[in-house]
Amino acid sequence: MKKTILAALALASAAALPSTAEAGVKVGTLVCKSNGTLNQIVSSSETVLCNYIPFGRTRATETYVGTLDTYGVDLGITGRTLMTWSVLAASFERGQPESLAGRYYGTSIDASFAVGVGGKSLIGGPDRGFTLQPTSLQIQEGVNATVGVARLTLDEAQPVAVIYKP
Repeated sequence: MKKTILAALALASAAALPSTAEAGVKVGTLVCKSNGTLNQIVSSSETVLCNYIPFGRTRATETYVGTLDTYGVDLGITGRTLMTWSVLAASFERGQPESLAGRYYGTSIDASFAVGVGGKSLIGGPDRGFTLQPTSLQIQEGVNATVGVARLTLDEAQPVAVIYKP
């Protein structure tokens, strides 16, 4: 019975994911890390640190900080989490926003017992011009189960001065 319910939820989540064909061309990869969170039954919120690596290395790597909020069935505690997305642009023309800063919305499904996996597919950013497709499953520590919708808010990280002491 539990396997049937999980399979149905996974199928429903996969059906709600945006299609890669709708998204356009790949422009890079976004890798985000989190220290985890305590899920609150119907929601969770965690801080993420992300690096955007442009495709072909035509530009420098960009750093973002953000918040990943999940709403739905969200039970448990997660530890360190690593998430990777292919960044797809709706169109790729000069003069369009190149920053990934903005809000992304989509689906989320993950589960873990000590070590776990999950995936999130999101669309948004400036003028809803980007799609984040999981290139691999996220890897996380903890005990949890999540099926729901996710909101990722990204802001450009401010450079931090490094002070060296002799």
